Amino acid sequence: MVIIGSLLCINLKAQEQQADTLKPISNFRRWVQNLLPTPYDGPKNKLRIPMAVGYTDFDDNIRDLQLLGKLQPEQSLTIRPYILTPKLGYDSLLAMIDPEFENHGHLVERKHSDIQLLPINFLQKYNSHHPYGWNDGPLSFSKGYQFVGSGGVYMRWRNIHLTLRPEFFKTASDPYETNGSWGQRTSALSKLTLGQSSLRMDFGPISIGASTQNLWLGPGQYSSLLMSNNAPGFNHFNIGTNRPLKTPLGSFELNVIGGTLTYNPPLGYENANLKLTGYTKHTNYLSLLSMSYRPFFLKNFYLTANRAFTLPTQENPSSKLKEYYLIALKPLFRNTYQDNSLPIDQVLSGSVKYVFPKEHAEVYFEYGWNDGSSNSRDLILDMAHSAASIYGLKKIQYLNEKVYLNFEAEATQMSQRTSYLQRPAGNWYVHQNGGYINENQILGAGSGWGNDVQTFDISLNKGWNKYGIKFQHIAHDPMGVTNVLAYDGGAPYWDDYAYGIQLKQKYNHFLFNLNMEWVNSKNYLWQNNNRVSNVYVFLNTIYLW
Repeated sequence: MVIIGSLLCINLKAQEQQADTLKPISNFRRWVQNLLPTPYDGPKNKLRIPMAVGYTDFDDNIRDLQLLGKLQPEQSLTIRPYILTPKLGYDSLLAMIDPEFENHGHLVERKHSDIQLLPINFLQKYNSHHPYGWNDGPLSFSKGYQFVGSGGVYMRWRNIHLTLRPEFFKTASDPYETNGSWGQRTSALSKLTLGQSSLRMDFGPISIGASTQNLWLGPGQYSSLLMSNNAPGFNHFNIGTNRPLKTPLGSFELNVIGGTLTYNPPLGYENANLKLTGYTKHTNYLSLLSMSYRPFFLKNFYLTANRAFTLPTQENPSSKLKEYYLIALKPLFRNTYQDNSLPIDQVLSGSVKYVFPKEHAEVYFEYGWNDGSSNSRDLILDMAHSAASIYGLKKIQYLNEKVYLNFEAEATQMSQRTSYLQRPAGNWYVHQNGGYINENQILGAGSGWGNDVQTFDISLNKGWNKYGIKFQHIAHDPMGVTNVLAYDGGAPYWDDYAYGIQLKQKYNHFLFNLNMEWVNSKNYLWQNNNRVSNVYVFLNTIYLW
């Protein structure tokens, strides 16, 4: 099994075997460098690489660095991928995580140009009984073994930054137990895509660019209401800040995105309990606006607003930017704009995050709506209509100068609020256009359609290394399929209880990140006394140059 083979790499014993293993890589690097001009021997340039969401596992390290006071506080980390700043380049980031690590991926270091090899990763996922696990990009919600491999290069010429990071993936398609309410076996996919690739041009703190990379919006660690790496990345252009824009009022971060969302007929729809539907005849255009604000009088407080519209892609769209390309800039309430003649679907959220630098802790909260309110009165009288939320906290406790404990907790509620008794809103991510999805996968919280999730995680950390335990509870659509108002009491609740271990271990330039969970499902498929168990394995093997 490929997962076992990757784990065996951790136990390499002899230095001679290590040298033989790395020799082809070292020879390739020397061969490339011999073809290039003499390196620039002036001051080192700061490589402003966009840190891909997931994949290379830098996200957790960067978040920890902020709480440990090693990362400048003006960064909200609520609009990702995080772009390294002139003050914090790629080499500096690696040194902060592990002072003994040396970056050997430089191919060109000149005054106006750089070429840097990006980490290579091989991510594997396995489910023994039924689909489980999310935030894995192109990998599907299915049973069996699947993988995605990625690697590439970052190039800079003056203010132009090009990241080429294609990915090849193969999804799973093993049969599993389903019923009329949940689950459907679909075909496996094998595909090569541009993956986490991007091109951008910087004009001071403002950038314009095009990309296929995954995005993340909001303060959540395990879920995001509007954008996460649960689905594959999509083609999009963006205009935004590449570092906080400082003003007398405080610091701002901004991202305006326009992209194309597609359907994939062979796959089940995550926003339809993995069932096949008829939404296959068109693509959708996504217009998204995200803005984060840090007030000048509260250095550790971050306020973020996100808004996204989807509508069918038009061949000849209106020349008025706010009617199509920048429709997310329309007024807030639906009484001002009309969505009757054309299906225009909206999701929006607001979040707050506060960092306690002395306590090495943070708390955050995100609240969103799956539908816009008609006016301010509608919003005030029924704020719970079509709402979802994420609450979380993170606390780091030093044990010594290099070792610390990390405690994380997060709760996500996607089920309908009690106001649905008078005004049903349906589950999140469902609209006239097929829903807020790409390649049939939910763009936001991927834990499941209408699900509620609570996650607790505690780990021991030192540099790259991490040893932790994790508990997760998932309530499957408690307000939907269960139908608690039915005359017979409705279907029983389906709950998953997951108990896991997390191991991240660095060996030379290899980094192994393992998440293994035993998932105990009570009333699986909302069927009484249907208890099943599932073994979930998620292993990311990374080579850092």
